Amino acid sequence: MENVLAGWSSWWDTLAAFAVLLVALFAPGWLVVRALGARGLEAVAVSPAVSVGVIAAWATIAQRLGIGWNWLVLAAVTAVTAGLGWLAVHAVGGHDPVLTPRRRLLGRPDSHAVVAIALGVVIALVTILPAIGRPDELVDSPDAVYHLNRIRLFLDTGNFSIAHPTFYPNGFHAWIATGLQTGAAPVLPGTNVATVVLAAVVWPIGVVTLVRHALGTSRIITYAAGLASAAFVSFPTILLGWGVLWPNLMGTALTPGALAIMLQAARSPKGRLRRGQWLGFAAAVPGLALIQPNSLVALVMFALVWFVAARLRAGIIGHASWASVIRDLGAVAIAGIIGLVAAPLVSDRLALTQSYEWTGHVSVWRALIEVVGGRLQIGVVLWGLLGLILLGIGWIVVRARAAIPVVAMWGACVALYVLAASSTASWTALITGYWYNDKVRLASLAAVPGVVLVAAAAPAVRDLLLTVPVLRSQVPAVTLVALAAIPLATVVWQAPTRSTMLDGFFRPADPARVILSRQAQADLAVLAGEIPPGEGLIGRPENGSPLMYALFGTNTFYRSIPIPDTGDENLLGTGFAQLTTRPDVCQALARHGIRWAIDSPHVYWLDRPERSSGLVDLASVDGLEKVRTVGDYTLYRITGCRPA
Repeated sequence: MENVLAGWSSWWDTLAAFAVLLVALFAPGWLVVRALGARGLEAVAVSPAVSVGVIAAWATIAQRLGIGWNWLVLAAVTAVTAGLGWLAVHAVGGHDPVLTPRRRLLGRPDSHAVVAIALGVVIALVTILPAIGRPDELVDSPDAVYHLNRIRLFLDTGNFSIAHPTFYPNGFHAWIATGLQTGAAPVLPGTNVATVVLAAVVWPIGVVTLVRHALGTSRIITYAAGLASAAFVSFPTILLGWGVLWPNLMGTALTPGALAIMLQAARSPKGRLRRGQWLGFAAAVPGLALIQPNSLVALVMFALVWFVAARLRAGIIGHASWASVIRDLGAVAIAGIIGLVAAPLVSDRLALTQSYEWTGHVSVWRALIEVVGGRLQIGVVLWGLLGLILLGIGWIVVRARAAIPVVAMWGACVALYVLAASSTASWTALITGYWYNDKVRLASLAAVPGVVLVAAAAPAVRDLLLTVPVLRSQVPAVTLVALAAIPLATVVWQAPTRSTMLDGFFRPADPARVILSRQAQADLAVLAGEIPPGEGLIGRPENGSPLMYALFGTNTFYRSIPIPDTGDENLLGTGFAQLTTRPDVCQALARHGIRWAIDSPHVYWLDRPERSSGLVDLASVDGLEKVRTVGDYTLYRITGCRPA
């Protein structure tokens, strides 16, 4: 067991995991969208969302057919999906006949876009990896317990279904478990690698693609896009540790790619290219929904805001009559209101999501400072980022008015944030409830259109500098200075803030915020060796013992924090101390094969102590035999129940 914790101190050890996770994330979706007729950088950017849809949906179907999930099955279903797409396209006219088969397959890569993406990847890796530390570093967040255990469950059972063990979107977990089936890494370092792939590879690719569609494909815009991908602290930095909202991290990272191909499809002239891009966009929708449904809601919101802003602009510049504009906007408003009111009525799960209440509401002014100035969970306003956003908005309004709908998208995210952060009115949950009324999720979402505004700051700075007579003949040098302004005002200026935030997520100063220290993991590894394979273990979830399943494969009864308030979980959590006098407790222990218990004085973030009141101070509980103490943890054998 001790060897499980060894050998993952360097990121170089995870190169194989990086490789297999990238292949699993890009290859299936790329083959499918190419078969559908999508091409170019957009096909690459949208392929992760399509891949996740292929993996998550087919894995659920495979489970219903009694087929275990593996790479061979993935290859087969990818071929089937791509083949069906190819047949469907050819049934309605085929691919673009102007392109050669080689061009249709490989496209024509833009070297400047490739370099811009590489810049974004390198900056992200340089800022993220040292701050996380080791690849086997555990982020101290309650949701990490659930996510890591579910990935381990998928790997142990070969059942990657959306309903395993209970209904929950399976896109994030199914993708990672698929990659880790190769044995490239254990669950913890493998999951950390996966989050880095999303933040440092998928996000820059999507950002560069989106910015080029929103602002144009000039070199300064292209390179500014790569640099802008690392500009925000609100994304991906916060979601690498807060929550920890890994499915939200994945959904947000994939959104720019889907949004870019949507914009391309909407703006392209009618023909086979437009049809292929629309099909590629449609293929991405299931994947976003199976990662985190609010990612799909965000995409719909962005599409509606873009449509409304584009129609208003068309009316203002005379490209459409105001009668048709008002008619279209009225239809959108009516459909939107009906959808907002009806959705929680027809979905109990959505109604539960919308019922989340977050304390600590702030004033509207402070909410604006948090979302626009970046002062969320940090003590300072990010003045460099704020300045770039304002410059970008100004340049778009003056020089690139076709991108004004993107400014409207950003404004919609700001409005959602302000509602979630400042409003106590019940009706606001109808709008912000899709994101659990959580301002952190909404601040991260604002980074999607926000990167376009930051990228627009580069040509804005260049144009301002070129108004100085002595600089007008130095265009290349001025362009480099304008591009350098983005990383200097964000990555460099914000470096201590970003590093301190990630360090606080992975190495909290408050011991009560640490789920399992490295020493505690080593202690539990020793105790895990005392438990025969398959035999169940129970312990207070807040002492970190649920992670024994993800880390060592120990059959822990609790695999998330906190204990549910119903069923055997609640029965044992509250009644375990009376096991010698309560037959129902022994019956529940027998149902789950629980023969061991573990105790520790360490408690992580105990916000519902009543649910685990029966698992406190096991030394005083009758019917337990002490086996061994290692560090802060003591293992007991349950002897107070007669064998079933």
